[in-house]
Amino acid sequence: MGEEGVPGLRPGIYRYLPERHSLSEVSSGEARQSVARAAWGQMWMADAPAILAVTGQYKRITQKYGERGIRYALIEVGHVGQNISLQAEALGLGAGLVGAFEDEKVGALLGCPSGEDPLYLLPIGYKR
Repeated sequence: MGEEGVPGLRPGIYRYLPERHSLSEVSSGEARQSVARAAWGQMWMADAPAILAVTGQYKRITQKYGERGIRYALIEVGHVGQNISLQAEALGLGAGLVGAFEDEKVGALLGCPSGEDPLYLLPIGYKR
């Protein structure tokens, strides 16, 4: 996501493609400062080598489960955050858990298509 970030990965915003288990570049260039500002000015996030964002598509899940699907999406995003935190710890890293941000600004920065919302931000880096 930024300079001095993930080795072998240019600074930028990337989307994970599960069907290919790969990343696709959404935009190039440093983005951590902008994401941190959109997260209600939590500038500590900009120091992390990477910030993972978890997004959700409520319309897709509610088509199958009705309004209860929203609850399921929120439960799942918690599971994702927990698993990322556990894996970070296993690798000797730390993961912050951030839910306080301006949805529209973060969504625009991430290049989220219409109907996809950011739900969770997880700055990842070495513990201090």
